[in-house]
Amino acid sequence: MPSLYSVSVPIFVRGLKNLDHLLAKAIDCGIDAQSLAEARLIEDMQPLTRQVQIACDTAKFAAMRVGNAPALPMADDETTLAELRARIAKTVAYLESVDPAGFDGREDAEVILKLPKTELTFTGASYITDFALPNFFFHVTTAYALLRMKGVGIGKMDYLAGGVGVA
Repeated sequence: MPSLYSVSVPIFVRGLKNLDHLLAKAIDCGIDAQSLAEARLIEDMQPLTRQVQIACDTAKFAAMRVGNAPALPMADDETTLAELRARIAKTVAYLESVDPAGFDGREDAEVILKLPKTELTFTGASYITDFALPNFFFHVTTAYALLRMKGVGIGKMDYLAGGVGVA
């Protein structure tokens, strides 16, 4: 059976590198960068900036909550595409520094996620597979959709393999 580390951290790193590739293409496309950063699919959804922040947070919190990695505070104050790319780079560097051994034996460890109105309790395994990975890809996919909606010339292969190549 694959380790919790192998089914999470490398996948987060690849997804974040792909997201960085999407943002690089957005910066180079000539569309007003501020309108991209503030883009929303619908009024009650978070803008692109928040989608990227949450994707980064989901990845780092998985390493912290399940892998016993040290905390990595981030202020959530990015307003530009360049700042979002820097946040992604910081998150990737953090994830690449995480010790895989921190995930060992954590499959059944209790993980409590405190939300504003409730608490959710997971095992280490269910937190990774049932919450962190789906949440991460929700926000990466939403960021992709926002950029496509605004006219950035990206496609499926940018989402799947942008910035990391295809094996």
